[in-house]
Amino acid sequence: MQCAETAGLETLGAASDTHSCIQALRDPEHQARFEHWLCEVNSSDGISLLTALAHMATPTQHSDPAFITTITLLIYQVSYHPLSAVENRLACVILEGLNWGYTQDGSLALSSSLHSEVALLVAEAYQKYLTDKPYSGLISEGIKQVSYLASVLRLGVSPEASFSQWAWQLLLRLKLHGNAQNPKAAWSVPALTSNPPPELTHSPSMHSVIRAVKAGIPIGCYLSIAMTQVGHSLEHFCTDGVGLLKSLIQSRHLRAAVHLLDNILPPTYPLSFYLLNNSQFVSCIQLFLQYDSVCPQGVTQQVTHRVAPLLHWNHLWRQCPAAEQCHSESRGGEFTAQSCWCCSSAGVLGWDFDSAEPVEECVQKLLYQQHKNALGYHGDRGLLSSLVGWIAGNATPSFIEGQSLSAEVWFAWLVLNMEGVFEDDSQLRRCVENELLSDPSISPEQALKKAQQKLKLPVAPSLQRLQVYRWASQALATPPDHPLIPLVWQKFLQFYLRQPGPEYGLAAGGCIGRRFFQASSQTNLLRDLRQRIQEVSDFHHAASQALRVPPPHTPSSDSQGDESPDNPRPPYLTSPQLHTELVRLFGVFAVWLDDETLQKQEVYLPSLPPEYEAHRLAQIMQRQQELWLEYVDQERLQYDEREVLSLWEKVQSEPTFLQAQNPGFTDYTSLSNARERILSNLQKHPVPHPPPELQKQKAPVAEVPSSCLTDSKAAAELVQQDLTILQDQARIAVAREAQQVAMEQELLESLPLLYKNQPEQVTMTLECKGKGGQPCQGPANITVTCERVQRQEAVQTQITSLRRDIKKLQADSMAPPPQSLAQAAVHTENFITSLVNMYKAQKSPAVHHVGVSAFYQVVSYVCEDTLRHPPTRQYLSSCVEILGQVFIQGNAEECGRVLKTILEQRRLCPLISPFFTPNAAPNQLVFLYQDVVTSLHLDTADVIFMLLTKFDLSHWLNDAHPVFSERTRLLELVHGALCVCGRDPEPELLTPFHLFTKHWTWLLRHHFPDHYSDCLRLLMTSSSNQLLSPECWKVTLRVLGCLPPSRQTKSKAEQALSTTDVSGRAAGPPASTYRSPISLSPQQVDETVTWLSDYFLRSRLSKPDLRSFGLYSAWTPYITEVVCFWEHLIGCLISVQLNSCAREPVGSSKTMKALQDLHSKIVKLFKPWIFPLDTEDGGNLKCYPWLETDASTAGCPGWPVHSTHRHAASQIQRSSASRPESLPWRHLHPDTQLMEQLFNVERGSPKSCFLFLGEVLCEVNWVSVLSDFLQTPPTSTSYPTLPDTQKESHTMLVYLLYMLVFLAKEEQLLNKQDSPLLSLLVQSTSLPWHQLDLSSYQGILGYVSTHYPPSVLLTADSSPQLLLKSLRSAAGLHPRPNEVPHREETLKAAAYVCWCVQSLVTLEQGGSISLSSLEAQLETLLEGVVTFNPPETGLEQRHMAFCGLFSDTLALLNGVGVSTGEALAAHVITWLDRKGRGFPILPLLTACSRCLASVRHMTRIMEACITAYFNHADEESVGWGPVLASLQVPELTVDDFLSESQSGGSFLTLYAFILQRLNTEYTAANERRTLALINTWTTQVFPSGPGDEAKLFLWWHKALNLSAEQLQPQSGQTEVSGVVMGLLRLQTRLLQLGEERLNSGLLGAIGLGKRSPVSNRFRVVVRSLAAFLSVQVQSETELRLQPASDLQLSAKAQQTLGMLEAMPSNKQYAELEDSVNKAVQFIRYPGHCLRDGPRLLALLANLLYPELRYLHIIR
Repeated sequence: MQCAETAGLETLGAASDTHSCIQALRDPEHQARFEHWLCEVNSSDGISLLTALAHMATPTQHSDPAFITTITLLIYQVSYHPLSAVENRLACVILEGLNWGYTQDGSLALSSSLHSEVALLVAEAYQKYLTDKPYSGLISEGIKQVSYLASVLRLGVSPEASFSQWAWQLLLRLKLHGNAQNPKAAWSVPALTSNPPPELTHSPSMHSVIRAVKAGIPIGCYLSIAMTQVGHSLEHFCTDGVGLLKSLIQSRHLRAAVHLLDNILPPTYPLSFYLLNNSQFVSCIQLFLQYDSVCPQGVTQQVTHRVAPLLHWNHLWRQCPAAEQCHSESRGGEFTAQSCWCCSSAGVLGWDFDSAEPVEECVQKLLYQQHKNALGYHGDRGLLSSLVGWIAGNATPSFIEGQSLSAEVWFAWLVLNMEGVFEDDSQLRRCVENELLSDPSISPEQALKKAQQKLKLPVAPSLQRLQVYRWASQALATPPDHPLIPLVWQKFLQFYLRQPGPEYGLAAGGCIGRRFFQASSQTNLLRDLRQRIQEVSDFHHAASQALRVPPPHTPSSDSQGDESPDNPRPPYLTSPQLHTELVRLFGVFAVWLDDETLQKQEVYLPSLPPEYEAHRLAQIMQRQQELWLEYVDQERLQYDEREVLSLWEKVQSEPTFLQAQNPGFTDYTSLSNARERILSNLQKHPVPHPPPELQKQKAPVAEVPSSCLTDSKAAAELVQQDLTILQDQARIAVAREAQQVAMEQELLESLPLLYKNQPEQVTMTLECKGKGGQPCQGPANITVTCERVQRQEAVQTQITSLRRDIKKLQADSMAPPPQSLAQAAVHTENFITSLVNMYKAQKSPAVHHVGVSAFYQVVSYVCEDTLRHPPTRQYLSSCVEILGQVFIQGNAEECGRVLKTILEQRRLCPLISPFFTPNAAPNQLVFLYQDVVTSLHLDTADVIFMLLTKFDLSHWLNDAHPVFSERTRLLELVHGALCVCGRDPEPELLTPFHLFTKHWTWLLRHHFPDHYSDCLRLLMTSSSNQLLSPECWKVTLRVLGCLPPSRQTKSKAEQALSTTDVSGRAAGPPASTYRSPISLSPQQVDETVTWLSDYFLRSRLSKPDLRSFGLYSAWTPYITEVVCFWEHLIGCLISVQLNSCAREPVGSSKTMKALQDLHSKIVKLFKPWIFPLDTEDGGNLKCYPWLETDASTAGCPGWPVHSTHRHAASQIQRSSASRPESLPWRHLHPDTQLMEQLFNVERGSPKSCFLFLGEVLCEVNWVSVLSDFLQTPPTSTSYPTLPDTQKESHTMLVYLLYMLVFLAKEEQLLNKQDSPLLSLLVQSTSLPWHQLDLSSYQGILGYVSTHYPPSVLLTADSSPQLLLKSLRSAAGLHPRPNEVPHREETLKAAAYVCWCVQSLVTLEQGGSISLSSLEAQLETLLEGVVTFNPPETGLEQRHMAFCGLFSDTLALLNGVGVSTGEALAAHVITWLDRKGRGFPILPLLTACSRCLASVRHMTRIMEACITAYFNHADEESVGWGPVLASLQVPELTVDDFLSESQSGGSFLTLYAFILQRLNTEYTAANERRTLALINTWTTQVFPSGPGDEAKLFLWWHKALNLSAEQLQPQSGQTEVSGVVMGLLRLQTRLLQLGEERLNSGLLGAIGLGKRSPVSNRFRVVVRSLAAFLSVQVQSETELRLQPASDLQLSAKAQQTLGMLEAMPSNKQYAELEDSVNKAVQFIRYPGHCLRDGPRLLALLANLLYPELRYLHIIR
């Protein structure tokens, strides 16, 4: 910059190297000029320039101290700006960023004079900006204490506070003291003789410092001690410096005080007694300690804890090991730095310290003395408050708060050992052990009190302060990795496993330790100790598995300070061998602690197993004081010592604001770290590399050898070498693409799995507001299971890995391609260019051969990978295009090879098809076309289309003039291709299909009619098999003029074809889009008609299917085109004949002949299509010309003529436009032959014929037809033989019902307006269908079951319902009161019911009917049976007829499901209950046992039948006789029948069974069995309600009668005893039945059961009967079989009778008082005995149940 202003250009450019520039800058003249120019620049330029120069001043690989000094001293030509200005801040940043530390050799990086000058400048600026400004509050306190505290608390609210903080930080970094400037000589006295420090009062440079000292500014006190003789001479420091130091401490600049002491004290350690005897210095130390332990005003404890730990006093203590080491090396005296600080601490605390003893012993003695003072041995307990600061409860004061210390284990070790010495000296432990051994029942606390009394101790330690508890607690608290943990456990075990017996003159016994752990809290402590041993063992076992990598070198004491942020000290790992030994040692401890034998008795140690380690156990029991130092981690101790030294050195060398951040993790992207980023970049700038050597340039692409242009082998090697590189690159790119797609797909599949809902239990608290003024007792804890989204860590790891892999793959894909790729591409391009140029210059065969070979070789490298890679695809396409245009296109010899290559590799078609020119080889065109056609299928449609566009057939036909055979062969190939496309070409084949049709028309037009016959033959042959599309017909007919030309929009394929046609012509005008049609000559028309007639007739006769079903099914797709073609041909024939007869008169022979000739030709043409043919077997049956499905096609109005042949009359009539159904068919009188024809038509004719005939027959007046049969039949019940006329009428009636069944399912007839079928169905309901015979009716039902769905029963349509009504009428299930039933009526009705039941079962099993519908259908069947009038006249025959019908009806319950069957049975019971009178119930009772498969259904319906029989009987005196005759109990399931009857409440059924059983055998044994059966049933049943309760009276009436019969004088004792016992049981059961509440269950046993369901009158009956039995049967031996004059009542009888008499007093029995009184009167009458029991029951039945008819039998 300077030279640019003053020097010339030649001088400016003369400097050729860096060294000359550096030498020029060091010139004093240049330095002066530089300072001058720097002072003249403006503010903004100065800021920029200073920033750049500051970066230059930052040490990189070369440093220039003079340059740095210049920059530093010139800073305050800019810093005169205010503190808030950018210039001032820039100056602070630059000074802060300079290296004020040491170099690697220990010397200062910058000169000491620069340190001093900067310090004085800072002092001047400090006084300028801060001296006269008042501060108060939090900012003032922050500045007074430490500068970095303000940084932490972010107190930069003002520029002054920020500047104060910066000034103190910078001053503490400056090396101002001589010992700081030369740290290696800091321990020698004197240290600065060569460069003495200035005097404070005599040196002019210290003017600003003196002024600051006088003003009491702390920064002046600091600089006066650090820079002048005050801090470098012990004498000056003692006289002047101590006061300045105290002022600095009082200002709370404690860190500055530590820095000063660090520099001042090392040389004075040998003379430290001067300082220790200086009371002012000791007061400074005391003030320092006081300020260091007290929070500053306005700063809370929490904030102080956030600040980096203030190392002030701790730093000085921690430097003692280093001071000790340096002192011993330099002076060799006995007085050490440790001793100095111990004396200093003792002086501060007022202790007496003997410096002649070892330091540890002195400290222990001091602690011992203070411990005794705390216990009151010297009457002074106030010191404890100043030392420890607390006294907790009854615990003895101690230096350790609580029972143990987990953080300060070393201090705890020292204190506990000291307390142990106190226990031994005071004889306390020995006395306590003696007390415990003397009295086994005494507790440790009592022993301690006795020991205190014996020893007369003023204050004894509390129980928890005893050594055994102290060491136990410390063992629990000591971390498992602490070096002292084995020694702590050793100390504890010495107390726990001690055997003090022989010491006190007692017998040797067990260990005494267990005596100290008897209480619950002490037992828990012992349990925790055992657990702690296991935890420590586990820790060391896990630590022993860790790998310990040895450091590369063992650092010496001189290299301890080599640690740097870039090379942090590695974490320490203990040797695995030591961990293993500790695992074994603590395993031994666990064995000792778990063995209770050691505590109970003396153990012979040599006999113990090896795991006890008896020798160590002996040491423990004998309390040998030798410590097991082999288990102490000595390396860890050395490591900790080095860590302490390293920490202090780090504090000395690095500023505070740099300690708080780790440079290894600086966020260089942050705007606030711009300076660090710039400095880091400057420090990491690499050394510039020398310029590269000049090398000979090599051509990037090799030259193409000339031999490759004529030698195909050499050319192939060249192309192969280059294209292989391109192909490999394409494969790599495609593989990367596929890999990325796969990974992204996997990523997409993994993303939905990242989060998943998983069940989780959440405990929630619910609080209430209390109740009744009482507060809530506490919130309720409710555990709720919910699903919470949780991230799947395994999936997250997978997604992270995938994204990392995708990013790496993308980076690889975006990397530039290799140089070889470009070389190969250019090399191949050069080869092709040279080859083309040489061939164009001279068409040499050799060059042409090389070009053709190169073309196919390049094509061979086109693969899937190269096609997917755009660059490679484009490059290969260009190469193929150039070679193809020059060497392949238009080359007849290469057409076949190019086509073969395309067909073998279809993907090459778009690439090389432009060079396929088949017209260039006209002799090979047909063969090439054949190859293309034979390759046609769906997958190759696009390729075939592209190849077909290369064939210009029009040009080939007109220019090459191919022979007829070649054209015929080509026509057959086009026809084969059209057949391959099929009748309905797939969308993929449409484009080649249109090209084929165009080729077809070209060949047909060329030299017409050369190929007309071939085209017609091929067209007809393929169409008969439906191989061609109708479009082929259309294009052919357009050529022949049968159809107008297509005016529709061309498809893309046709447009492409037209374009190809036009562009493919070498010369001539463009082809017209429309060409005139070809006109057939009359001869050609005549020959065509004749050939077509013969062809279709042969086709009809050649195949059986076509003979039987006609040609329409085979020619359906082409009917429209065939009609159009025939219309054209017939029109041409008519035109020819019309022209020939135009001038002939009407009716002339020529005209008639012409008409006959025309008619014969037309009839011959239509004959195969519309005439029926005879069958092959020669029968009477005809083969109709079309199927019913082809009727619409056959009746197409486009047929040009109508035939009148008699065999085709019906079909021609149906095909015409007339309406045959409009004829007056109502006058038709059909006979049986016509009806038989209807049957034949229904079975084998087309359905249309059947429908037509059926519609005609529906118009017939059937009432008139059946008039003879509808006459009133004779009243005789006999059935005489019908005459022939009546037989024919009966047959007509059967045919009519058949016809209705046939037609009722045809919707086409039913849906017509005013349908005659529907009218006939309505009329038919009144016809006498009941006269049908059984066989005919069964046949009709069989047709209905096979042709009608079962759901016909459920439909609501009128036609099915009318048909069903007729069927029911024919079966006799429709009421006809005035008609005599048919003799087969019952069988027909059974057939109809069975069909209905089977249909309903089918519907139910298929789930097609609802339960309500099924119940309705069942009820309909039952109602039909009820109204049925059987033809039988006898009662038994009529009974069995009804029974059979009911059996068929109830069979429905057997076929349905279980639940449905239950519902249907319940419905039958309900129907029976509501049915009423006049109902044949007894046949239904008989049917139940015959047809029902379920015993449950059987018993319940039987019970309902019997109940209905009695309830709805016509006569009052109905009896049980008909019931017994109708009831049939199934013999195979009697037991199940009786069991179901009991459980289902079928009591009447069981009574009928009893009567039947008694009627079958009249013996006493049978009566006894029946009586026992009744008693058993009575104890097992309970009536469900009032409806069933009276049925039991029948049982008891029969039981009383049978009992009376059995108690005859001639009866044996055994029989009598059984009867009596039965009566007693009956009495007991009657009392139970008469209870108000049920006695079943637990509640019933205590009288709280449910209310009994029986009525009050039933209770009166049973209680009365029970009272009667209690009176007549007083015991097992006392019976009243005869009446007597008096009545002796037992206590039980009196009680029972009393209960009966008391019943009317209850209001619910008040209305029954008369009945109760009559019953009591009957019971108390002495003339009544046991035999009168049935009379009592009859009396009660008459009084209480007069309405029940089934009780008439007992009345």
